Amino acid sequence: MAFLHKHENREDWLKWAIEFMRRGLWVGDVVEVHGPHGPNADLMWGEAEASEDGGDESAFEVSFTTVRGITGIHDVRGVRIQVKEPFAGIPEGFPVRPEAKLSRNARRWLGVARRVHAKLRDEAIATARQIRERREALERTMS
Repeated sequence: MAFLHKHENREDWLKWAIEFMRRGLWVGDVVEVHGPHGPNADLMWGEAEASEDGGDESAFEVSFTTVRGITGIHDVRGVRIQVKEPFAGIPEGFPVRPEAKLSRNARRWLGVARRVHAKLRDEAIATARQIRERREALERTMS
């Protein structure tokens, strides 16, 4: 289980925030994520606080799951988000919306978030590559 904090786990939090916004939801500052825990648990699930884009900004608790068959913690395909406890005025489920149906502010946020996430992902990949290359060089010198 991981608690992804907006400012501490930026890349991972942003990945989930983008998935929420694709469904017209502003996610809270923390996303709780579980799984995948092995080949028999090939999905992720969790909870977060969210509010509807264009709504009255009242936050409510949601739960989510990915589809089965994901390949790891960075695979968020097929996310299904639903309200934990349905109440008046809030739909039970939140399918992906066409971007044109999102508010102007949400569309702008989504564009910036995608660019920032891609930059953070590329930086993480470059850092991992440098670490691997340094480790391999050290192993060669020790051989």
